[in-house]
Amino acid sequence: MSFREGDFLLVDYSTYVKETNELIETTSEKEAKERGVYREDEIYKPKLVIIGEGRYVKGFEEALKNSEPGVEKEIVLEPSKAYGDRDPNKIKIFGLRELVRNNIVPEVGKVVEIGGALGVVRSISGGRVVIDFNHPLAGKTLVFKYKIIKKIDDDVEKIKYLILRRIKKLDEEKINIKLFKEEARVEIDTPEEILFAEDLQIAKSIIAGEIFKYIQGVKHVVFHDHFFKKE
Repeated sequence: MSFREGDFLLVDYSTYVKETNELIETTSEKEAKERGVYREDEIYKPKLVIIGEGRYVKGFEEALKNSEPGVEKEIVLEPSKAYGDRDPNKIKIFGLRELVRNNIVPEVGKVVEIGGALGVVRSISGGRVVIDFNHPLAGKTLVFKYKIIKKIDDDVEKIKYLILRRIKKLDEEKINIKLFKEEARVEIDTPEEILFAEDLQIAKSIIAGEIFKYIQGVKHVVFHDHFFKKE
């Protein structure tokens, strides 16, 4: 089977650095616990991958295109198919005083934001601060172990997973979606437990934009907020 640009896939995967066998990311709670990187605030379940969206590295999406659902696979990606080679031009030197004047307090190993770019402080010496703006995985060969759980074809189910990837702790059983194709409208009930979640309105706006992009014919997205009287 081969998948096309725009196809919605539900995928289980784990990503490792080949040289060190370090686990970078996983959808498996068991794997996270065995590797000692389990986090209580993380949601461990298959993730939505939209072919061609570019949220995952190029080599992984290319491999998914030609994979079969239900088959466990392993691929090795050189940097050119992952996060690229390390670029010496992305290592910058700043004056310590300049950074402090801009409310940036550098510490070795700390991630800082400068001009909208994120970098890691590599060293501080003699009033000079070296900051590396390369991706942390640049220059690394990655190993992906993965299995496509299924291809999602139903539009309502597609919308459900678009919501879940923006509001990760939401119980999928509590997502109520109605799609009115003739009226080009989608209506979504907002579960009561997330009504006061931080940045909920921003999440709603992003979800609506993604629905317009990926669900053909939809021109209107409505979110209904419900409040119930406590007995």
